[in-house]
Amino acid sequence: MIGVGPEAQPIAALATGSGAAAVAVIRLSGHSCHQLLLPCLNWADRWQARQLRVATISDPRTGEHLDDAMVVLFGGPKSFTGEDSAEIQCHGGPYIIRRILELLFRQGFRPAEPGEFTRRAFLNGKLDLTAAEGIKALVEAQSHQQWLAARHLTEGKLKSAIENLRRLLVEALAYLAAQIDFPDEGDTAHVDLVPVRERVLEAVNAITSLIGSYDDGRVASQGLTVALFGAPNAGKSTLMNTLLGRERAIVTPIAGTTRDYLEESCLIDGRLIRLIDMAGVRASQDPVEAMGVEKARQLAREADLVLFLVASDQTESPEAQLAAWTGELLPRSHLCIATKADLSAPTWARSPNWIQISCQSGTGIRELSLALARQVDLHVGNLAAEHAYVTSARQHHALRNALEGLNKFNLADADGAYVELLAFELQESVKALRTIVGEIDTEDVLDKVFSQFCVGK
Repeated sequence: MIGVGPEAQPIAALATGSGAAAVAVIRLSGHSCHQLLLPCLNWADRWQARQLRVATISDPRTGEHLDDAMVVLFGGPKSFTGEDSAEIQCHGGPYIIRRILELLFRQGFRPAEPGEFTRRAFLNGKLDLTAAEGIKALVEAQSHQQWLAARHLTEGKLKSAIENLRRLLVEALAYLAAQIDFPDEGDTAHVDLVPVRERVLEAVNAITSLIGSYDDGRVASQGLTVALFGAPNAGKSTLMNTLLGRERAIVTPIAGTTRDYLEESCLIDGRLIRLIDMAGVRASQDPVEAMGVEKARQLAREADLVLFLVASDQTESPEAQLAAWTGELLPRSHLCIATKADLSAPTWARSPNWIQISCQSGTGIRELSLALARQVDLHVGNLAAEHAYVTSARQHHALRNALEGLNKFNLADADGAYVELLAFELQESVKALRTIVGEIDTEDVLDKVFSQFCVGK
């Protein structure tokens, strides 16, 4: 575990990207950070905390001048990490960066681990775990939808919702505690459970709403999962290559070429989409292909959107086939795509229920792209609102655990259980809520969260 407080070991890392650049930023933090750094700096004028100043970086042992830089010092606890810290803005040449880092390591700093600066900020109470997850999401955001989801976390909307839930349950526990601690007192011997039940019901409704927000929050943070579903040679792999703008999937005229699935992400009209190309759906005696078909059906059931692809050179109306597919898969939503429009335009494909496309001529690709963007917006459109959204599987799992505790409370209450058992179930729910903001997260959970960060953040 990373040290907390004044004894935290000093760390240093490059905070900007590797490779040549005009400017690079090196971050430092930890106990004795300033004492270790100052001997390496010759200030152009008197330095002051929290003010960016010009300084010459030199090796204190040899006096060798390494670079002219801009340096700012921050005193803990008024810093991002809550510790004494500093940032060096130097020239972005790889050699210069390497020499400065080597100098810092000789001075007593050690290389920072991935996410260690943010982890120290969390451990020192500068931010909660949801805000830390939001910082990671901001760094990795590729689209407006991801930025919205990350901003919700960094602004504390989810934390505020969790704090309100905890307040409700703590108030309910206070009613129960009065009867547990003072069972013989006249004013507590017959504590009315109505206020407790009212607060539990309010918490159940709020948690249920948060759990229901996960689909929208997940799409915003991770992208809309789109399954390309259809018979062999319906044009699934070709469409995937077209939307990606590169040859990712193998395309041949041989039916059954794709047996496993491919998953790739791309931006379509600024929206993050996760495309899944799968085996063509048909009855097969080949055990490998049959496994691929079954996997395709499973992935389609789990997708946010299914594109049903039917080749336009199929003369027979596919309506019966589509009815069977939708009845079997029951996707949240689907679009019907008539591929190979350059080869044929059958009557069924001209229905307004179909989007006709040709990856060869480009016909309909723009229309399909707009339809995919609209599907994303259906999920993300409300993220600009003030209410909280759940964006990670970790948060979702904790909320389900909290709801389970409240459901157990209601069952025990209906059975006339002792007050002590009712209080236990409420305490379990509060404990689950606390894990969301990281107050009682175990070390392995923290390791998993922060190990996914980049070095220097």
